[in-house]
Amino acid sequence: MTWFLTLLAVLLCAVAALAAWWVRRRYVAVTVRGESMLPTLADHDRVLIRRGRRGLRRNDIVVVACPDSMTSWRERPPVSGDLAATEWFIKRAVALAGDPFGAGPVPAGHLAVVGDGVHSDDSRSHGPCPVDQVLGVVVRVLSRAAPVATADEDVHPHPYGG
Repeated sequence: MTWFLTLLAVLLCAVAALAAWWVRRRYVAVTVRGESMLPTLADHDRVLIRRGRRGLRRNDIVVVACPDSMTSWRERPPVSGDLAATEWFIKRAVALAGDPFGAGPVPAGHLAVVGDGVHSDDSRSHGPCPVDQVLGVVVRVLSRAAPVATADEDVHPHPYGG
């Protein structure tokens, strides 16, 4: 009977470790920096992101890689394994491929992202964002923080949810 309880304990630990690994690969907590998503999200709010683009819909709040320059989005997708090496925007997906945006429809493989706030650096100035720039979709606000004035418009991910 003792060997059975030991085996059961080992199996439960293995299942718990596998579940923890899966959750950390699938979700990431990020801290909002900047006021581009006011009033929906404020500077220093913490949100939970589901990684990936699956099920992306209009009006989802998404985290996307910042453009390389002041004129265009990145040419290559960011390295998803090193979240701290990439600067991120948090914006609302307002148009998907084929939807009207600006002068014409959003091209295939792209989406239009716009901040909720008045002063937002987004698809209105950079054009549609390639979908391979999407880190994930906000699924929940974890905590609200008192707004702090800042000109910074990026998002600092915490790869281990901390």
